[in-house]
Amino acid sequence: MKQRYINHVVVLCLSVFSISCMTSVSEAQNSGEIPRVKLDTNKDAIAGKNVPIKSRFTDLPIVEPSITAHPTNNNYLLAAAMVVTDINRPYASCRLSSFASKDGGKNWSETAHDYWGYDPWVALLPDGKAAMSWLGTPNSFKHQFPLKVFTSNDSGASWNNQIQSFNGFGHGHDGTKLVGYKESFYLTTVRFNGDMGADVVLYESKNDNAFKEVAVVKGEGLRLNFCEPAILSSGIVVVPTLHRSGKVWVNLYNPKTQQLSDKKVVSDNPKVGRGYSRMAADVGSNSKYKNRIYFVRAVANGSSSSGIWLNYSKDNGQSWTKEKRIDHFDNNLLSKANVASVAVNKDGVLGISWVDGQHSEDQKAYDVYFSISRDGGESFQRPVRVTNVSSNPRTKENGDVANKFIGGGHYLGLTTKADGSFQLIWSDSREGVFQLQTSNVTIK
Repeated sequence: MKQRYINHVVVLCLSVFSISCMTSVSEAQNSGEIPRVKLDTNKDAIAGKNVPIKSRFTDLPIVEPSITAHPTNNNYLLAAAMVVTDINRPYASCRLSSFASKDGGKNWSETAHDYWGYDPWVALLPDGKAAMSWLGTPNSFKHQFPLKVFTSNDSGASWNNQIQSFNGFGHGHDGTKLVGYKESFYLTTVRFNGDMGADVVLYESKNDNAFKEVAVVKGEGLRLNFCEPAILSSGIVVVPTLHRSGKVWVNLYNPKTQQLSDKKVVSDNPKVGRGYSRMAADVGSNSKYKNRIYFVRAVANGSSSSGIWLNYSKDNGQSWTKEKRIDHFDNNLLSKANVASVAVNKDGVLGISWVDGQHSEDQKAYDVYFSISRDGGESFQRPVRVTNVSSNPRTKENGDVANKFIGGGHYLGLTTKADGSFQLIWSDSREGVFQLQTSNVTIK
C-alpha cells in the first residue's frame, strides 16, 4: 500500500498492514495461536513450469502484478504490473505496463502505458471486454492521484484511447480492486476526505457503460481500508471493509434495488498483516459450495509471521466462521508467509497462493506456494512449491524496492481459467532484479 505524500509512507504502510489481518477468535488473542484447518493428505495440485513474462524493461524491477483470465476462452490472459524506474525512490517512480496472452500464458505482448502511479488491477468479461484500474497521472509522478479506468474491446491486446478518471478529495484515492462477472465490472477504492478520513467506494460498469459510483461505506472520520469485492451468482456484490480498531466487515450491494445492507462482521480481533487481504466467491456451476465466500490474509505477530488465515461464509455473507490457518508445512521452519491470494475454480476447488521462506535454510529467500481445498475450506492439502528457483530480493539491482516490496509487491496475482486450472503471476528476483513469472497449476 502506498501513501501519496512521500513523508507519510512509513505511517501508512504500517497502518495498512495492521488493517489487513483482523481476526474474530477471542481465544486466539489470549493463546497467540490460531488453530489449523484439517489436513487433506491428497496431492492433487500439480504446478507447471515457470514461464518468464518478457518486458521491454529488462533492467528495472517490475512488481505488484495482478492477473485475470477470460471466463470461457482458455487461451486469453491479461496482467498488469508496476515498473519501478528509480530503485532509490520506488514509491515515487512507478509506471504502468499491461501484458496480454493469446495462448494460455506461453507468450505475452506488453503495452507500456505512459502513466505513473500505483496499484494496477485487471478484469475480463465473457464478451472480451477488459478493464484496468490504476492510480496515476500521465507523464510524471504526482502526489494527488486520480483513479483511472482503462478499457479494451479485445481482451487487453489493445486499449481504447478514452480513459475514465475520478478525482478524489484531499490527496485523492488509495488503492484499486477490480473484478468482473457476466456483463458487469465492479471496482472498489478508498477515497480520502478533506479531513484525511477515508471512505470505501463501489463503482459499477454494466453493459459496456461508463463506471459510476453506486455505493459508499462512510468512514465517518475513520480511515477505512478494503480489498476486492466478491460477486455472488445472484449478482449481489460483497463489499469488504477493514479498520485497524479491530473490525473487518462486509456490506452487501444489491444492483437491482441499488441498496447497501448493514454491516456483516467478518472478524474483530486485529493482528499485524503482510500485504493486502483478499476475497473471492465460489460461483462455479458444478460446485457443491456455490456462493461460499472466502476471506484470506497473511498474518504476522510483531516481527514473526503467523501463517495464512481463512474465514469463510456459508450463507451469502450473513455470518462468518472463525479464522483458521491453512498452511500445513511439515518441515518445522518458521512461517514467513506474505502476500496471500485466493481464487475458486469452476468446480468449487479453493486455491490460495502466497510467498514463504520454507525452501531456504536461512529463510532469507522466498518461493511461491499454492494450496487447495476440495471441501469448501474445511481442509487443505500441503502447499505445493510453484517456483523452481528461490528468490532473494535483497540485491543491488533491486535497491530499496526490496524493502518496500519484500514479497514482490503488496499483492500478487491468482486467477482461474475456463478449464479449472489456476494461473499464478508473481514478481521474481532469481536473476537479481524483480521480473514477472507465471505458472499454471492443474488439479487432478
